[in-house]
Amino acid sequence: MSVKTVKVGNLSLKASARDVREFFSFSGDIVYVEVQSDDDFSQNAFVTFTDSQGADTAVLLSGATIVDMTVTVTLAPDYHLPPDATSAARGVTEGEESVMSKAEDVISSMLSKGFILGKDAVSKAKSFDQKIGFSEKVTTGTSMVNEKVKEVDQKLQVSEKAKSAYAAAASWVTDAFSKVAKSASEVGQQTKEKDDVAPTQQPPSPPKTSQVQGLIL
Repeated sequence: MSVKTVKVGNLSLKASARDVREFFSFSGDIVYVEVQSDDDFSQNAFVTFTDSQGADTAVLLSGATIVDMTVTVTLAPDYHLPPDATSAARGVTEGEESVMSKAEDVISSMLSKGFILGKDAVSKAKSFDQKIGFSEKVTTGTSMVNEKVKEVDQKLQVSEKAKSAYAAAASWVTDAFSKVAKSASEVGQQTKEKDDVAPTQQPPSPPKTSQVQGLIL
């Protein structure tokens, strides 16, 4: 049976359920957080996730600091949700499929947010990812997507020949437009050159009027 709850030990008395929820929210979707008194110096918290992967990832955070104390995080297989939380948890988990997160990405995100984690948190996350074969699962998922795309292409009868024909037609149209534009540009240039070379014609001058001198008799 998969374990979905972790026990957070040595939790600071200053830490609230909200602090615990915020800290472990990077590990996965949380169903319920319960904080219990332990002694005069610390308290315990139980964090229940929607799936076992969230709990497994949360265990990698053991040795981190919440508020002002270093906590321990272990799986809690014997923990049972309180009656008032059981119905709420059932409503959250039914019909939901959590997205698989890479443990190393979880650790990196928390470090970038300023959380103080254990020195070996990164190495533990890498080992965890390798153990569950995370990279292999991602590769398998990518292959499935590619197969789906290929299947859609076959159904739509989008063959390589059709794609090539479309590309050739598009290239022909583009080339034709280019030639038309080039021809129009050349004609315009030639017309402009003729206008520049042609001499400017002056209007004919009016005939000069001859002066007639009178005869003196």
